[in-house]
Amino acid sequence: MSTSSGQIFQVVRQAARIEEIIGEHIALRPAGREFVGLCPFHEDRRPSMYVSPQKQIFYCFVCAAGGDVFKFVENYHKMSKGETLKFLAQRYGITLPEFRASNPQAASQRDKIVDANLWAAQYFQSNLAGRIGQAAREYLTSRGVHAATIERFQIGCAETQWTALASAAGKKGISSETLVSVGLVKNRSDGSVYDVFRNRLMFPIVDSSDRVIAFGGRILPSPAPEPNATGPDQEGPKYLNSPETALFSKRETLYALNLARQPLIRKQLAVVVEGYMDVVGCHQAGVENVVATLGTAMTEQHVNLLRRFCNRVALVFDSDEAGRRAADRAIELLLRYPVDVRIAHVPDGKDPCDFCMTHGGEAFEKIVTQAKDSLEYAWEKMYTAFQASDSLTGKQRASEALMRLVAPAIFNNSVDPIRRGLLQKNIADLVGISSDEVHARIRRLAVSTDRPSGDSGAVKADAVPPAEVDMGLQRAGHWVIGALLCDFSLYQEFRERITVDVFSDPQMAALLARLMEYLEELPDLAAGNLAEFVAMLDDSALVRLAIQAQAEAERGGNLKQIIDDSLNHLEELAQRRSAESQNVDSSQAAPDVADRLKTAVDARTRAVKTNKLQRNLGPRPSGG
Repeated sequence: MSTSSGQIFQVVRQAARIEEIIGEHIALRPAGREFVGLCPFHEDRRPSMYVSPQKQIFYCFVCAAGGDVFKFVENYHKMSKGETLKFLAQRYGITLPEFRASNPQAASQRDKIVDANLWAAQYFQSNLAGRIGQAAREYLTSRGVHAATIERFQIGCAETQWTALASAAGKKGISSETLVSVGLVKNRSDGSVYDVFRNRLMFPIVDSSDRVIAFGGRILPSPAPEPNATGPDQEGPKYLNSPETALFSKRETLYALNLARQPLIRKQLAVVVEGYMDVVGCHQAGVENVVATLGTAMTEQHVNLLRRFCNRVALVFDSDEAGRRAADRAIELLLRYPVDVRIAHVPDGKDPCDFCMTHGGEAFEKIVTQAKDSLEYAWEKMYTAFQASDSLTGKQRASEALMRLVAPAIFNNSVDPIRRGLLQKNIADLVGISSDEVHARIRRLAVSTDRPSGDSGAVKADAVPPAEVDMGLQRAGHWVIGALLCDFSLYQEFRERITVDVFSDPQMAALLARLMEYLEELPDLAAGNLAEFVAMLDDSALVRLAIQAQAEAERGGNLKQIIDDSLNHLEELAQRRSAESQNVDSSQAAPDVADRLKTAVDARTRAVKTNKLQRNLGPRPSGG
């Protein structure tokens, strides 16, 4: 990275408030001088991500994800460094200079997807506003959708012709290969292409960084077919989504989350509905903490996505049989997580959109407020099935189904003890066995149920260092690095004493080498910045070491004394090892991997100090 681009990154980093940016993506709560929230980079069951406004860094103590605000945005949105810079600069009103791409041959596949989808969204919106959008506008009017809502959700429409979009895209220089890759057109057997979305109301699917990543299309009442029309069935399914791409996965995406994110955090409640129009109608009625799945049942990814923002979920599905089946599937999944789950159905066979349009947002919110607890809902369903069955086998099957459903919830602490006891008592009374026996059966079912996979991260994170590592050396090196990260100016005083060759731990040696390289390149040590240094580290293990070392040293007292004592210890141990090695026949000792790494890293560091530098760090200290 050039000096000018590095300076631009630093300008944006200083302007960006990391707690503000991360707080827009996950719910944060104060924890002393820091903030804490559920980590979005692993299946976090207890808040393990800490955000430090003072240091301008974030760090997860379970999966070791960490870095500065650039690293968070880059990882969360799966952006490139350049995209991240543009995103944050735009967010804080910073004008960026023009940077010449290092490889101007072609844009990345991700850039092509974003550009093609953005163009298509604008194309569909222009269709809706023009002559060909009359049928779509009439449909929206019949559903009560306002012009402001259409604009907010960027709703558009697709033409009835087979190649309208493909032709328009070709005139804009967008290749058919790109259109195929994002699912906007398909190939015919003769090599020509045809539009996937035809005669549909188009809903852009926007991610949390406001990029159009996909589309959902609802079929419109079909006009008379075109003369000599050929190709696949023009009608198709009622709802049609884009295929999955590098940016879009239905299992990981919720419609309108970009608009609902802050309301979710504010109300600590997510209302999940079934369709695009349901979301549109609820938002227009003033109920903005509403999202929808994209034609799929709820997944673990959806649950984890919602848990970043809130701890309560209300499922408001249609009151028909399909809606009830969808609710049942969602309950089975949600009960495995520490989330308060409630179930509501819109009365009179209406969907949420029509209900909101007819009765208003307050009436809809009342339905949500009165939603049944998921366990109560499951209990009533089981009770009905139990009473309706005439056979002992049928009754047993109904009770076993309920116990299997609630087992994960009861034994992962997502159900409070009072509700747990009442539920067990109700089952016991209905089935005619003791509450203790119900408890035992539920426990057996819980043990046999697979746990979500995310817990494994904690085991990896807490792994014990290998036994062969000298813990005394490791701790001393830990203190040296930590103290320097607390006060970069101390490097001036201890520069000649700090060398990589006294470190026996390869990771510690690698981290020190990167830190020394960073410090040597600083025109002024006072300009050193922890967030900037951490952003340089591509290895998550080194990020973890750096952040933990800095935090421990910060609590350790006199930093100068810490470095001096630690270096004395390291030098003493190094001299002792040197004396011991003289008694060993060096020709019989094969160099191990750690020694080779130390040698390479030390050589790199010395080269940085002696040959590469033209910067003045001030007079070097004399003596030892």
